[in-house]
Amino acid sequence: MPRPTAILFDMDGVLVHSIEAWFRLVDLTARHFCKPDITREQFDASWGQGIDADLETFFVGCKSREIEDFYAAHLLDFSDHIEITEDAYATLRAVRDLGIPCAVITNTPTDLARDILAWAGLIGTVDLTVGAQEGLLSKPEPDLILHACKVLQRLPENAWMIGDSRFDLQAAAAAGCRFVGYRMAHETNVASLSEVVDLVKNESPD
Repeated sequence: MPRPTAILFDMDGVLVHSIEAWFRLVDLTARHFCKPDITREQFDASWGQGIDADLETFFVGCKSREIEDFYAAHLLDFSDHIEITEDAYATLRAVRDLGIPCAVITNTPTDLARDILAWAGLIGTVDLTVGAQEGLLSKPEPDLILHACKVLQRLPENAWMIGDSRFDLQAAAAAGCRFVGYRMAHETNVASLSEVVDLVKNESPD
């Protein structure tokens, strides 16, 4: 199999680990908009879904824009609960040094995703950030991947998606790109991000 012409990374759970921050944010959002309290079990079952699904699950009657704005205003209030993956920066730089563009593909709204990447010191190591936005369906639909490939001028079948959830796997399958599981069971998987670079180097350059 030839080397990828682009590598697309999920953000939450791959480049950064923010589940604790998001739990606190979603709970705060529910209280702000006078919605029922959210249990940890309910939140864990929803982890990784997009804002539209959050509206259906937790915030019935709210508007997508007001939830998105509240998330953007308050997620980094919980930055003490966000961890940056140790080898994220080195991996992204190494992939780009190989001449392969990197994109971040996330169900987090695009502007907020950029804020998180900037806070983590990773914004300068990626070529493109594609998050939830009008006109694009969130993962597990393929829209975010297909849009990133279009902007990068790469064919989806020649790209790799690095993810840690069923949403990432399903989106990659729907887009027709190769999936590499990060700390999840899959035929191709890695236990650390640095292993992605090893996988690339082991592939044929043609």
